[in-house]
Amino acid sequence: MGVNLPMSDEITTPHVETHASIWPFCISVGVLFFLIGLSGYTQGNSPSLIYPVTLLLGLIVFSGSMIGLGVQRFEGPEGGFGEAWPFQNIENMKTGVWIFLASDVVLFGAFIGTAIFIRVAYGWTDWTPVPDDVIPGLMNTYLLLTSSFTVILALVAAERKNRYGVVVSLTTTLLLGIGFLVNKGIEWNHLFQHGYWLSTNVKTSTFFLTTGLHGAHVIGGLIICIWLIGRAWNGAYLNDNRVLEYFGLYWHFVDIVWLFLFPLFYIL
Repeated sequence: MGVNLPMSDEITTPHVETHASIWPFCISVGVLFFLIGLSGYTQGNSPSLIYPVTLLLGLIVFSGSMIGLGVQRFEGPEGGFGEAWPFQNIENMKTGVWIFLASDVVLFGAFIGTAIFIRVAYGWTDWTPVPDDVIPGLMNTYLLLTSSFTVILALVAAERKNRYGVVVSLTTTLLLGIGFLVNKGIEWNHLFQHGYWLSTNVKTSTFFLTTGLHGAHVIGGLIICIWLIGRAWNGAYLNDNRVLEYFGLYWHFVDIVWLFLFPLFYIL
């Protein structure tokens, strides 16, 4: 009895998902170039052209890689071999947001822990806060706390099928975030005018780097917020508000981080 074998062009190899992604590596490359470019900016010196070019290149690579990572589809492996995928019943986007926030906890923990370690080594009682005025930090605290409340209002409005409520709440969140950045910019400019710079001393380094990292997260959140407002204006999120929920998780995390930074750099 003969056996009919498929022709060579009929033989197909099953697709194997390795779950490998190039984007985390690209993100790290972008951050590396950004920091190299930033290192050329010292007090009283104009950097050579290579530093701003490298900084801009790092921003482009980082931003593009973050977008690529965000749109990449990920399918968790099903059970039946080894250990089952623990997030099988949780939506991929929600899992990704929580994993991202977990990595951000490690990131900010490293910065905050470093600041505390340096201060203890310096002498806790001998350390004086870099900002000479606590009011800008206090104002920013109120702005961020209020913005968290407006994000919740946007989610409530979506549950009630109120399109204009979603748009107004997100727009208010956007304006409060912009107010935070403007206030931060005014404060930084005041410090620059009084001789404080990133490379002045260890106090200014920890202050500008840590609050600058937080400010970058605020900027990222505002970019997302602008995108959400555009979609909400067209009626999105009224039947499925999960995206607003995930944005809220990120935005609340950014606000919580500031509640740690404010007393550490302005009060203690």
